[in-house]
Amino acid sequence: MSNDVVRYNSGFDTVPLRNFTPVEMDLFWSICSKMKRKGTQEVTFSFETFKELTHYDRREKDKFYTALKTLSEKLGTLTYKFEDEKEFEQLWLFQRFLIRKEEKTVTIQASERFEFILNSIGSNFTRFELENMTQLSSSYVKELYRQLMSHRDIKKRNGAWFIKMDDFRSLLSIPASYRMTDIDNRILNKAKSEFLAKNEYGRQIFKSFKVEKVKARKKNKISSLRIYFEEADNLPHVTLHDWTQEEE
Repeated sequence: MSNDVVRYNSGFDTVPLRNFTPVEMDLFWSICSKMKRKGTQEVTFSFETFKELTHYDRREKDKFYTALKTLSEKLGTLTYKFEDEKEFEQLWLFQRFLIRKEEKTVTIQASERFEFILNSIGSNFTRFELENMTQLSSSYVKELYRQLMSHRDIKKRNGAWFIKMDDFRSLLSIPASYRMTDIDNRILNKAKSEFLAKNEYGRQIFKSFKVEKVKARKKNKISSLRIYFEEADNLPHVTLHDWTQEEE
């Protein structure tokens, strides 16, 4: 069982990944977990490294190579944007992503600014266990888990996320055609089932998960969500300072 950790500046939580497939999301976050503290140096990994981290078990010839290639193409369009009254900046994440099919290796180099997001995080960071991310089945639930982890209290091992419905739709890239019943069935109910389920090791992600819907004053419409969660006791306890001592 993997104990790899993903950690980055929380500003990156505004970048939606919902156009990624579940496999691509797992690959992306496993790459982020391995690229922390690497600076902007080129690092080469074997295919097996990421297959193991993501529990990739498809055995079709060239399937994993194709998955990496598709991810690379999507990374080319994935950017981190910053804008205020005076400036607009758009940052690309990686300056090199070389896949060698015959050698079954991938060479990755973070861009200078994305390296900053991965490493110069200060006290404003999002942190989660890669193992938790990879055991979730849908890209919606994976994205929801990431957003919740940016609203956790690490010492108390719980958290709350109060979010306007329009912002929730935007962050999770939910189609405008989805009604509240669709969001319940495809995202919130599914998330609750997976967050509370025990895996093969008897571990569960959350001990509790609750969603409160707040209606608009003048209309019978959900205006915002209040989501509360508590991490399961069987997860390893990590203090605010433990991340500086993590093994590579």
